[in-house]
Amino acid sequence: MIRTICCDCDNEVPSGTLGRCPVCRGVLRPAYPDEAVNQLAMIEPGPGIDRYRAILPVSIAIPSLGEGDTPLLASRRLGSALGCKNLFLKNEGRNPTGAFKDRSGALATALAIEARAKGVLTASSGNAASAISAYCARAGLPCLILLEPGNPPTKLRQALATGAQALLVQGIFAHGPDALQDLLLELAASLGYYLAFIWAPVNPYILEGIKTVSYEVAAQLAGAPDVLICPVGGGDLFVAQWRGYMELKHAGVIKKTPRMVAVQSVNAPPLLRAFESGADRVPPLSYANSKISGINAPFTGEHALATVRESGGVVIGVNDGEVLEMQRRLGLEEGIWVEPASAAPLAAIPNLLARKEIHPGDRIVCVLSGAGFKDAHLAEAEAAEIGRREPAPFNVAEIARRVSLTAD
Repeated sequence: MIRTICCDCDNEVPSGTLGRCPVCRGVLRPAYPDEAVNQLAMIEPGPGIDRYRAILPVSIAIPSLGEGDTPLLASRRLGSALGCKNLFLKNEGRNPTGAFKDRSGALATALAIEARAKGVLTASSGNAASAISAYCARAGLPCLILLEPGNPPTKLRQALATGAQALLVQGIFAHGPDALQDLLLELAASLGYYLAFIWAPVNPYILEGIKTVSYEVAAQLAGAPDVLICPVGGGDLFVAQWRGYMELKHAGVIKKTPRMVAVQSVNAPPLLRAFESGADRVPPLSYANSKISGINAPFTGEHALATVRESGGVVIGVNDGEVLEMQRRLGLEEGIWVEPASAAPLAAIPNLLARKEIHPGDRIVCVLSGAGFKDAHLAEAEAAEIGRREPAPFNVAEIARRVSLTAD
């Protein structure tokens, strides 16, 4: 029997409860019986998160587009250049819609079907919209996306292509997390839709799909990494993996859990500020001015702060310019085109090494949260300039001459 309890005060609430703990305002989470968690020792990784249903908060089959089973790649060049001997890259951009949130989208759709909802509602800066829309289309459910003006158009096109109704709402994320939660809960009730906002303080169940990342990493590495470095906006990707590693340890699949390192932009640093000040809560900021769209969030959940402390980890800030440069290097030196947020963990490595928060011999996994087409500004001007050039004639000598000129 799956229970829903508060991470802070252990208060138990009815299963399916949304929002925060009614007693202490803590973040809620599902808790699974030992016999369910122990099944992790017998489950083989592979495509589709339905294989893990015994340790997910849903009882029906989870719709699948082949999510999960993403590659864990040993760095061939960047690791040694940065000073790391054992650097691995978990490429979540290989999911069906190009981001880790496909794992959430699949579970959210199953939860909506189980609740007999008329449709699914979310608010999203992009990746969640794409994921939830695709899985709703797979299941035949209507999907409504509320989004902030100015999102990367490639992300919006994905959601529209799979049938979502998109509505721009000015300042949807600017009124603070409590006001956003109230608006979404009221609207979902009015429409008869399931609220699939991917942030545990609003919906404590959906991030459970994301913890399957850690199941895969442990299988691919034949154990847990020493350090897990992750980009953090709201915090669900970060927290979900920690929960997964804790479950793996409980099941005896791994012997130790990793130190969890959260990376935020210094231009959108709610978790960083709370960690550095020793706060118990993560106050929302009045601004989020990062160019890194995937982590440009003014609020992070307390569940992320608790994860840092429980794991003996750290929060570190990176400059937007460092992130964009690392995005470029990932393409040139590893052949992996990622969205900017994916490059944030790698951009943090030089500072982490200098501060001795990580060590050259550590087995380090960096989570690459999404594919490059999600926010496709890298090489955009160069590609446009090439398209304006006069084409070479169908002639070997002239083609070779132009290649030589380009190389020079």
